[in-house]
Amino acid sequence: MTVKKKKVVIVGGGTAGIVIANRIQKYFDVVIIEKSKYLKYPIWFKIPLFIGLLLKQSKSKYILKRNLLSSNGRKVPFFESNLLGGASMINGCVHMLGSKLQWNDILKKFNANYHDLLESYYDLYSDDLKIKNKISLKTSSQNIIDEAFIKSLENKKIPLGNMDFSNEQACGPILNTSKKFFRSSVLSLIKEKKFKIFMDERVEEVLFNENNDAIGIKTDKRIINSDFVILSGGVIGTCSILLNAKNKTASNNPLSNLKVGHNIKDHTNLRVNIISKKRIDSLNEISGSFYKKLLLVLKHFSGKNSVMIGTGATSAAHLDLDGNGEIDTRIQIVQFSESGRMEGGRKLFSSVKPSFSISITAIRPKSTGIIEINGDSSSINPMYLSKKYDVDLLKLALKFCIKLLKSDEMSKNILKIEDEDEIVRNPEKYIFNNFYSGYHLIGGSNESINSNFSVNNTNGLFICDASIFKEFAASNIHSSVVLVADIFAKKFINQNIMSNE
Repeated sequence: MTVKKKKVVIVGGGTAGIVIANRIQKYFDVVIIEKSKYLKYPIWFKIPLFIGLLLKQSKSKYILKRNLLSSNGRKVPFFESNLLGGASMINGCVHMLGSKLQWNDILKKFNANYHDLLESYYDLYSDDLKIKNKISLKTSSQNIIDEAFIKSLENKKIPLGNMDFSNEQACGPILNTSKKFFRSSVLSLIKEKKFKIFMDERVEEVLFNENNDAIGIKTDKRIINSDFVILSGGVIGTCSILLNAKNKTASNNPLSNLKVGHNIKDHTNLRVNIISKKRIDSLNEISGSFYKKLLLVLKHFSGKNSVMIGTGATSAAHLDLDGNGEIDTRIQIVQFSESGRMEGGRKLFSSVKPSFSISITAIRPKSTGIIEINGDSSSINPMYLSKKYDVDLLKLALKFCIKLLKSDEMSKNILKIEDEDEIVRNPEKYIFNNFYSGYHLIGGSNESINSNFSVNNTNGLFICDASIFKEFAASNIHSSVVLVADIFAKKFINQNIMSNE
């Protein structure tokens, strides 16, 4: 006798939602509701480097852009995916697992540990490009700038290490979520798709019965009944649904007392731009020559490792700049320089001269903000750099980078450090005028769920996405969201299938 599978509605077909659906589809009848309009983009955007062409466009149907305000009034562009697969399709190429210390702190809320994390990690990721249905990892190409960068750091007693982890100070080549030629994302995990997907559909309400059991959802197109509802819409999507629910005046509203939308965070990204003394085949140089572009594309599709395998970043270092024994900063060599991401669009290259930059990310910022609902729209304010600690740490990072660039190994390749005088004399002004979003929103629902990811005061309603994080485990959240989603999915199966057998 065939037992009818219980029905699960997953709200959000992004980084978390796809991972969850792929894991639980064997045991449940799964439906994904995704607000994005497009299942995929043209094949050339699947080349890792070419995702920058989408971000560069002032308007794109595949990426939605909104402006967030910084504390000095500058508009900071923030990009959202309009594709199935979510941020994994536009902002997940640079890969890192992060810190064991931070992971243990994050996972203890969910009665999980680092061993559980590594179990999911080795199940979902692989550096063997021949293995299918895993997210592929490939090491970035290196040039003379990378070699000088790593040699200079080694002379500062920062050893060569695996940039996948940030448990201690180290430097080395960056890992990218990439196959041989094309991007690798959460969609790569799907071997057989048994779940249904409804695109271009917005969830308006989670439906409950009199016992506060989630019994389905109401969208702008239909009502879908289910046994379980999983919110995986990311910080903006999930928090918006919960905040709208909080505003309902029904006396039996189980979501009315939830604490939602508080303590959201985003990484700031800051660049130091450098003009090189000699040709280094930076993207600035290539951008001004059709011939060089063609050669780069031919090199890529001949199977040779090149800058096209990632998004431009090639080498990195994890640093403890405040000296407290914990890694707090990641710096990266990026094979182009840019003049900043200002209102109205993103200007990628500041010149066609041989150029590169050092990208700075403070891994665990203290600044927190809020997301609010104003009618049909959401207002997001991460309160970038509102805490003195975050500004001071970036000042330390700038000072470290200038010294690094002045080292014997690096300086022989450098013609000019752009804005060096301002960086040295007024680093705070430089920081506030030049930082931009890392596009890594987290938080907003951490206090609304219990150890099972179940929403407080409800039954059958769960949250698993970037909104459940209270802190960052790494300087990029792609793998963080993927792995937490898989840990949740296995827990969900165990509690709702295995425990009943």
